[in-house]
Amino acid sequence: MKHLFGPVNSRRLGLSLGIDLLPRKTCSFDCIYCELGSTTDLTCTRREYIPTGTLCDEIDRFLVDPERAARVDVFTITASGEPTLHSGLGEIIRHLKKKTDRPVAVLTNGSLLHLADVRHELALADIVVPSLDAARPESFRKINRPAREVELNAIIDGLAALRKEGHGQLWLEILFVKGVNDTAADITA
Repeated sequence: MKHLFGPVNSRRLGLSLGIDLLPRKTCSFDCIYCELGSTTDLTCTRREYIPTGTLCDEIDRFLVDPERAARVDVFTITASGEPTLHSGLGEIIRHLKKKTDRPVAVLTNGSLLHLADVRHELALADIVVPSLDAARPESFRKINRPAREVELNAIIDGLAALRKEGHGQLWLEILFVKGVNDTAADITA
């Protein structure tokens, strides 16, 4: 299967089947620590990068084997970039919720949380894991190297709105990089 990976053992989530919604390195950030290397398509454009039907068909093919599916603790929507860029995110979450009783988690950099439609789609998930690596603009730009239109305050406001509107769990993830976002000012911000 081209867009599913694992299951992999996650310290946070247990045995997780990953669902990759985007072509490699399509992201709204170009983080200095990204394990996938530099972003090749730095964008904030939401669209159907991979046909939603193709992704749902792959999920269905995985679920055909009940023994294999039963081993999975969680379905984790991620991407080789930012999964909220995929315009079919909500449909994919709904499909998973209809087909399985396992929780659905979404890993996001939070860059599109200022958009109400993105928050509504994320509210369908059981667990949302947004990252916020810096609360000071200069550190944010240094570590996450966002697309031009991404604003730190919009991310923070979007996180607050998601928390207020959300129906599942919200697990904020922070990654500190020595000498970049680990000063006292960064930590207290």
